Amino acid sequence: MRILVYTPMLRLYGRALQSILRLEYPGRFDITLCKGGNIQPGDDKRTGFDVVTEKYNHARDLVLTGMYDAMLAVEDDMIVPPDALTRLLATGADVAYGLYCWRNMGFHKWSAYTELADVSGTSLDTDPEAAKAAWGQVIDVQGIGMGCTLIHRHVLETFPFRTHKHACCDWGLALDCQAEGFSQKCDLGVVCGHMTTHNPSSRAGGIPWVLGVEGPPRIIWPDPDEEGVGKLYRVEHL
Repeated sequence: MRILVYTPMLRLYGRALQSILRLEYPGRFDITLCKGGNIQPGDDKRTGFDVVTEKYNHARDLVLTGMYDAMLAVEDDMIVPPDALTRLLATGADVAYGLYCWRNMGFHKWSAYTELADVSGTSLDTDPEAAKAAWGQVIDVQGIGMGCTLIHRHVLETFPFRTHKHACCDWGLALDCQAEGFSQKCDLGVVCGHMTTHNPSSRAGGIPWVLGVEGPPRIIWPDPDEEGVGKLYRVEHL
């Protein structure tokens, strides 16, 4: 299979980029780092979500015109394990997700969502015992996230990426996959670190470089062995 590894670039984290370059795969894969597409002054209609969606539709065009069999999306703040690509392919799912934690708003839920509706969803780690029992396994999910996500060509042929209300295109992708009956799985053994300087005390939930609430650089890792109530993650300080 020919794979396109695609990363929309906003910032540059050396450790994240190194992890992309260290991906293992016996066949051919090409890496595209896409910069640009920022919102210009006076552009009141486009949002940051729209910019990201445009970049992923650019990736979709590259896959469909370049005769790739699948796309692995890896975001620029994500540390992925070397076997991420091979493991996600091995799931056999139409869309396969790695596991990471959200970075915003002072809480760090797992990205594996077992339920997802139009405006709400439930992360696997809402049930800590179920999350711990599933650790390292491949499970059925309903989405979400583009941090480390493998999407097969036939999915990209079916529909483009779209911004979903007040969420990014990953939410729309997950819902569209549900509607089309495409399988979605998460490999809880593809454990990814999420790099951030977001201020953990901020509840604003925005992007740090916009809000001016940057904190110390750190990496958030899913971790089923943490003992804190409702806390299935650990923080690696840099």
